[in-house]
Amino acid sequence: MILDGEARMAGCSGDCDQVLYLVLASTIFLGSLGVLWAGASAQGSITVSGFDGRSVVIGFVLFVACAYVLGVPFGIPIILALLLREFAQVMAYRMLGHRRARFRFVPFMAGAGISDDPLKSDGEDFLVAIMGPALSLGPVAMGAALALVLRDWAPSLSTSLWFFAATCGAVNFVLLLPFAPFDGARCMRAAVASYWPALAPAAAVFMSTAMFTASLRTGSVALMVGAAFGAQSLLHRAERGRVPLKPDHGLLALAAYAFTMAAHFSAGWWLFGAYFR
Repeated sequence: MILDGEARMAGCSGDCDQVLYLVLASTIFLGSLGVLWAGASAQGSITVSGFDGRSVVIGFVLFVACAYVLGVPFGIPIILALLLREFAQVMAYRMLGHRRARFRFVPFMAGAGISDDPLKSDGEDFLVAIMGPALSLGPVAMGAALALVLRDWAPSLSTSLWFFAATCGAVNFVLLLPFAPFDGARCMRAAVASYWPALAPAAAVFMSTAMFTASLRTGSVALMVGAAFGAQSLLHRAERGRVPLKPDHGLLALAAYAFTMAAHFSAGWWLFGAYFR
């Protein structure tokens, strides 16, 4: 009788945890939708660029490369994570009042920015840079919560959702590294430019050194490549002439950057542990 009661209590506790996770994930997801709605309802137009034969070939090559290195279940989530990041940045430009924005299917091959109008301040640059990873927190949290809830009901679907959550988290963590031209370099520079300009390159040096040390200990080629990429990012020059953030706003921006990076690292930890060693 006592064992049966303890089993029922354990089952109830597990169900309550699943409900709590789902409620929290739903709250984050709905918040993301609210931000997207603000961008979608802004005045202006969105054009699509890069949807041609070349972009399809590049997308296919990217999918094959990701599937070969990480496995087929990770190929599609990586593509989705990158497209979500691009869409979120388009919404950020619209929220900032840019009436013409373009969605680029292959951003690194597009040869043009999302908007032809320049960003006016470090605050605007930070918003655009953080928007992709920040809005991705909703789908990542929802995917992880549904994977937990559906684990016993639909194992195959649960596994797919877990792959998506872990992969999307890992991709966004990489995007938030303080290495140019990643979004993290823009976030770090904008957040600290008003009170400690040297912190941005110092963070890149620290992260690159940590990756290099870890690669020597583990023999990871991926970490060695990341360290080299971080080192070359120090050669990039930041854009000048933008209105800086106030010191208090810079601290808030730095806190938001650190929280978003930590959240995506937690989501992608399983993928890092499985493949980057």
